Order: sequence, then structure tokens, then C-alpha cells
Amino acid sequence: MEKQNDQNQLKRERPLIAFFDYPDVFEDFYSHYGIDQRTFATTWANTGSHSFIKLIQAEIGDVIWYEFSLKPEIKEARHESVGCRVKFIRSSVFHHLLWKLFYLPKIAWRWQRFYRAYATIASYLATTSLSFFKTILKDRPDIIFVQDYASGRFDVLVLTAKLLNVPLIAFHTGSPVDRHLAKTVRRWTIRLADCLIASSRNESELLINRYGVRRERLRVILTPIDTEIYQPIDRASACEKVSLDSTRRYFLFIGRLDDDVKRVSAIIRAFSVIAEKHNDVDLLIVGDGNDADKLRQLAFELAPRGRIKFLGWVTEAETKARYYNSAECLVLASWREGFPTVVGEAMACGTPVLSSNVGGVSELVVENKTGWLFEPGDDEALRAGLDNVLSNPKIVSKMRPKVRKTAESRVSADAVTANLRDCFLKALKKYDE
Repeated sequence: MEKQNDQNQLKRERPLIAFFDYPDVFEDFYSHYGIDQRTFATTWANTGSHSFIKLIQAEIGDVIWYEFSLKPEIKEARHESVGCRVKFIRSSVFHHLLWKLFYLPKIAWRWQRFYRAYATIASYLATTSLSFFKTILKDRPDIIFVQDYASGRFDVLVLTAKLLNVPLIAFHTGSPVDRHLAKTVRRWTIRLADCLIASSRNESELLINRYGVRRERLRVILTPIDTEIYQPIDRASACEKVSLDSTRRYFLFIGRLDDDVKRVSAIIRAFSVIAEKHNDVDLLIVGDGNDADKLRQLAFELAPRGRIKFLGWVTEAETKARYYNSAECLVLASWREGFPTVVGEAMACGTPVLSSNVGGVSELVVENKTGWLFEPGDDEALRAGLDNVLSNPKIVSKMRPKVRKTAESRVSADAVTANLRDCFLKALKKYDE
């Protein structure tokens, strides 16, 4: 079997890349978007991971996206837009039992104080599945590519890479270091990665200073954006196609309505304060999530009637591009992020960004040149920032060409491909020597 696998690897014209995303199992994350496994595996492509994988599939190698599930409903499919194969694998029996025990409706609330211990154990158990090891040994990938390094899942995949004698590359997606699971183990395993793709220079320095990662194994690469779809277009036309009044101005939030992280409530409160002073502006909220009802109620209580519009999920890139082009700026107030895909999308459309200074946002958003930054949780600065944007329309208009140019230089397909190709080829070369 091993000889046959080696022969199969020699016959490959392109490297085979095994990709593992962040959640332990599909049910932990993607079900909150209201999609089923078939849709996920064939058409849904609404995360930064999809942007990375689409580019890697097109320019670097053939990707298999491995997705664990408590109950796989399909075995394998080809994703229509990303181009990769998607394989669903059953999580381990032990993970399945642990998951069911923790979420038993009658007693789930009693376990919440033990959540970190549960999450740590679950992150190891989900991946240690007999089905997974059989599949990965049969496929024999040339590279393992991992989203984030925040849990035991990363540790298991590092050891899997060592057993297969293949390189492992990981990229960061926003998890704060102080909330990593099994941090003691990570101090050892993270240094075994062949390349770590950070979302900012600050994160690179943190990995060097806290974990002892060698500088030559670090890259800062931002989420790729399709700059042909996300590009500046005529604002009046953009407004018309998404049924907006072009005589009004708009602030825009796009993202998951998870208020503990995204702080959409802070945006609603800040907008409500300035809404009466600037009666020609509305707030557009594109997205959905567990806190949607709570946020709609807050908007109803605080804002002038009809001035905050909840538009739900928008999956079509062309439609999102029209919203970006209609807006004065994209607004984010998150406590934490990696590099938000929406920042790259907005800036590719020439739309400035007003954001809390988290994660890799400052890699593109430069104060008074491509947008504005404020400290996380500083709601007064957020309010002042919104007021500043509305009070200086000429400055905002002059900023747009610089915003677009910055996006082209950092997140266009050509810019990101060059960095990714160099990262992957160097990792492969090391194992070929």
C-alpha cells in the first residue's frame, strides 16, 4: 500500500493539499449560517477560507477540504465555484458521545462552567477518528494546510503531518492567544509548523516572542479578494440595483450578528446618537446570527424609525459589491478579528473603512489615508468617527482612489498568489531534499 501511494504521488502533476478549517465539526459552526452539508460542499462560499482555497486550487495545487461532522450526510462532492473537492468525515465515537452529553437539553446549562475543559478535550477527540486516519492515509496529501492553531485540532494535524512526512502550513483567523486551548502543548507544536501565515506584523512578533517561532517560518499574507468583482462602480447605478435611494448616504456593516465579538450594538448606539444631526444617512446591516432579534429590538428602541435596515445574509459577491459602492464607509467595532475579509472587499471597491484597531485591519487601514481606526471598546471614538465621515464628504471622496490602490497591492489575486506560491513551494522543496 505504501509503495502504491508513493507511486501515486510521483504521478501527480500538481501537489495534493489537504485543508482543514477551524471548527471541530460542521455542526459547531456552519449550521448557524442556515446551510446544509450539500450546499456547503457544492455552492456556499462565504468565508475567507473559501477565498484562500479558491486561489490555491486555481494557482498552486489540488485541494481536498476535509470537513468533520457528527453525522455526515454526503461523502464527497466537487465545489462548483471554489473548484476543490470536499470530503465529509465522521468525528470519533468519543467526540460524538462527549458532544451529545454536553448538549443534553436538560442538563446543558450545568456544564457551562466547564466549557473550556470540554472544548479542549473535544478539539482533540474530533480529529482522532478512525475514518479520518484511513482517509488521509489513502489520499496521501503532499501538504497539510490548516486554518488557525488555537486548539488541540492543530496539535493532532501537526503530528499527522509528521507521520506522513509532509509539510504543514497554518494561517491565522483571529483567535486571541490568551484564549487558545491547551496553550502549554501549543508552545511545542506551533514551532513544528513549516510555515505560519499571520494576519499582521504584530501577530508575527507575538509568535516570535511568546512561542519562539523562527522568523523565517512566518509570512504576513492577507485574505485574497477578487478585485474584478469587487471594484469601484457608479454609485447611482449601485444604489439602484440594490433598491437604495442614491440621494441618501449610508454606513455599512457586513458580518455575523454575534454581538459578543462583532459589537454591532455599539454601532447601532453610535449611529443613533448622530442620526438626528445627519438626517440624510441610514445604517445598513448585512448579515444574520444568534443576536439578530436582540439587535433589531435595540435599533427599534434607539434609532429614528426606518433609519437602520437589516438586510439579512447576502451571499452573491456582485450584490455585496453594490452595497460597498453605495456606502460612505464600512464600519466595524469588533473586539477581535484576524484579517476581516469584508475590509479587503470594501477597500477593493474604493470604500474607506472605519474600524476598531484589531487583528490585521491596520495592515490596510491607515489613519486618514484609507480609513480611520479607534481602540476596541472606545464607543465615543466610534461615534466621533461616524460624525467625521459625514461632516467631511470631500475628504472621503478624495480618499477612494488610494483605498482601491492599496487593496490592489495587498489583496488582489496576483499579490496574494505570489506570496502563497513562494510559501508552498519552499515548504515542499524542504521535504524533497
